[in-house]
Amino acid sequence: MTWLFGKEKEAMSRGDIALFLYQNDKVRQSMAPRLRAINDDPAISFITFRPYFDSSAFPYVADRASDWFGAGHISRQDEDKFSKDTWRIYEHFASPVPKRGTFLGFDARSAAKTGKPPDWVESFHDQKSLSQQEFYRRCHIVLQPTDTTENWPRVGFEAMASGSVLIVDKRGGWEQMIEHGRTGWLCESPGDFIACATKMAWEPHYREDMAAAARERGLALGGLEASQESWRQVFDVIEEL
Repeated sequence: MTWLFGKEKEAMSRGDIALFLYQNDKVRQSMAPRLRAINDDPAISFITFRPYFDSSAFPYVADRASDWFGAGHISRQDEDKFSKDTWRIYEHFASPVPKRGTFLGFDARSAAKTGKPPDWVESFHDQKSLSQQEFYRRCHIVLQPTDTTENWPRVGFEAMASGSVLIVDKRGGWEQMIEHGRTGWLCESPGDFIACATKMAWEPHYREDMAAAARERGLALGGLEASQESWRQVFDVIEEL
């Protein structure tokens, strides 16, 4: 996670934890000094591993509609997964064809943060109402401003595998996953989100090239071979312990 739990700090102070595992190296770099301040035993290890993502469950969608442009958001329904500027961003990005919005993971908690969706945005409570695969088929872009810091978001792997271009916050795991302007977009303001979404709507060939590059990036980051090697290193450390 991107923060320390109370019980985690208590266990560290007692010396009960010998090995910490992280998915995101920046999180490891941030957390390790804070934990060492509680217990500076040099025998305690902090390791980054690579999780495996099975992309076969999320087939690449190449034959996307050209007479409308789809943008969407996929997450839990929790308020912090949404930005208060969500509808401002969705309403203000421009498209040469009609816009269609799809929100998967949306309920009263989400609406309390964002307000009521525009008429052109369809919302679904969870994957029982709309499958994740159908969500990505509908979405040329995943336009996802939030108020939280993601660690190593699974949504990133799903979108990259499916060919939906990510337009997300420039923080947390997104900064490790995405090469800005090549495999997705990292945004720091509502204006950034609006500009990037507009660019993707108006430049379909650029978007298609970016989606293809993102797919390769996702396979490299979450591939089986890289994950196996990282876990070998983890088990080597465990064996030493």
